Amino acid sequence: MEKKYIKDFKAGEEIITFLALRKLELKSKSDGGKFLRIELGDKSGRIGGVIWEQVDQLYPQLSVGKIVKIKGVVESYQDVLRLKIEKIRLANEGEYDKGDFIPVVEKDRQALLNKIKAAIEEMNNPFLKKLLTLFFGDPQFEKVFINAVGGKLWHHAYIGGLLEHTVNVMEFCRRAADLYKLVDKDLLLAGAILHDIGKVREYEYSSYIDFSDEGRLRGHIVIGDEMVREKIKEILNFPPELKKKLSHLILAHQGFLEFGSPVVPMMLESLILFYADELDAKANAFCRIIQRNLAERPDKRWSEWISLMERFIYLGDRSSEKLGD
Repeated sequence: MEKKYIKDFKAGEEIITFLALRKLELKSKSDGGKFLRIELGDKSGRIGGVIWEQVDQLYPQLSVGKIVKIKGVVESYQDVLRLKIEKIRLANEGEYDKGDFIPVVEKDRQALLNKIKAAIEEMNNPFLKKLLTLFFGDPQFEKVFINAVGGKLWHHAYIGGLLEHTVNVMEFCRRAADLYKLVDKDLLLAGAILHDIGKVREYEYSSYIDFSDEGRLRGHIVIGDEMVREKIKEILNFPPELKKKLSHLILAHQGFLEFGSPVVPMMLESLILFYADELDAKANAFCRIIQRNLAERPDKRWSEWISLMERFIYLGDRSSEKLGD
């Protein structure tokens, strides 16, 4: 059976496919009966669903994180597509392709990793070079890092996303260092490479991306700062001032207290790192939203309202481009 992805679902269609069960809630109806509200997903997106029948039988059988086979009808409810589930069961191993559920970065991951290694090799500061080599000279860490995701939903939410985001931020910072001569280039690049390193432990994934227990309780900023401090202990005579500055870059990289940073940027390097991180995250999110909207309707001119950015995104009017062909 050819896989039909959520992004291609249309109202009124009957769907038989395999999806990841992301949420499962037992709810009460006004008449005292029960129904199940669920959320399903694949690598193309998410969709809500409802189950009205055999609720008492199905609820103990289903489990969040599992792959399920469903039969249902796509319906539009308050202008949002959802699935009315007619049949659902846990999928058996071998019935589905795991690659249908977690997307993978399109770029070559080894080539991206080589860019980080080249930047480390070019550094003049021996302490920062040693610190970064302790991470990126460890084959086990490298394997975890190149397979890590950059986020749960918002940006770089795919295998290799953390690696791609790190390289992009590093390149923005490299260019900024060439523009502003007061910048400590090695410190800035080290901060760019290490700023999100805690995400290797913040997220986990099987059929979809979610927070680990540690990630939800502590967050990648705290985890990352701790990981770097532990590695620094292995380096003889690592300068306390350098340790303090590098820690600040990691702790301040989200820019504002309300965005999760324990402190705001108070160094030239941490200010640049914040804006480089912000630019790549927002641009990646914009790209994803634009691609999704144009895939739905190539003639669409505006995206839906983006709550996290509090705006619509203009997709453009391509009618004039067609006339010019």
